[in-house]
Amino acid sequence: VPLYGQPMDLLAWPEGGVDADPLSDPAAAKALDRVVRSAEAPLLMNAATTRGDDVFNTSLLWTADPTDRQWHDKVNPVPFGEYVPDRWFYELIVPDLVGLIQREYTPGTNPPIVQVGDVRVGLAICFDVIYDAVIWDGARAGAEMLVFQTNNADFRGTDENLQQLAFARMRAIETGRAVVNVSTVGTSQVITPDGTTVDSIGVDTAGASISTVPLRTGLTPAVILGPWLTALIVLAAAGALTAAWFSHRARTRADGTDRPTYPGSQP
Repeated sequence: VPLYGQPMDLLAWPEGGVDADPLSDPAAAKALDRVVRSAEAPLLMNAATTRGDDVFNTSLLWTADPTDRQWHDKVNPVPFGEYVPDRWFYELIVPDLVGLIQREYTPGTNPPIVQVGDVRVGLAICFDVIYDAVIWDGARAGAEMLVFQTNNADFRGTDENLQQLAFARMRAIETGRAVVNVSTVGTSQVITPDGTTVDSIGVDTAGASISTVPLRTGLTPAVILGPWLTALIVLAAAGALTAAWFSHRARTRADGTDRPTYPGSQP
């Protein structure tokens, strides 16, 4: 492995980089222990994990000391991709297609952040990058950089990979944080807080690299004002619709009042 033996603070793998649950599979856990020992650094990996009856899309910070291990579960599983809403209904219509989605992922509730040494790292799993709350929660929790793990395998031959990269770049600028976007088969990039790409591995290319990223603290105006602006836009839209309805009603009444009448004519 080309990275082993080189100094690093964190080794990051993409979404779906591990095909077994290391929390319940001893063989998978031992394999990850070997990786961490060889890299001499904690590993941020992703796997489907099970707790009780629930299945989660989970990013795990795997460390040599089991007591230091942390995880974050994807907050917004993709409908018709990671779960089927009203499965019983769609099984009546397209049972073969619905049967392809065998797992029903549960939404995560734990914060999108892990502690790597003395650095807090914000997380987003795949399409969670488009949800403002996930990114803002990480920044407000003290994230000094962001790591986005994704798997673009289902979208080969489409522009989805580029769209997701555009979101990652926007999040870097919005939060003022460096972003490491690591993908299985899509483009992996390291993006600085000003949106500049400083390292990249192309589509369907096996590779690994070590990059140094700046760490940032504090909150940008976008993170501070974003929730308020979101609420203001909703309220403004509701106010505009209400004003338009009252205006239309007033004009309708005025047209009825101003309509001329003549003696003997029918109304």
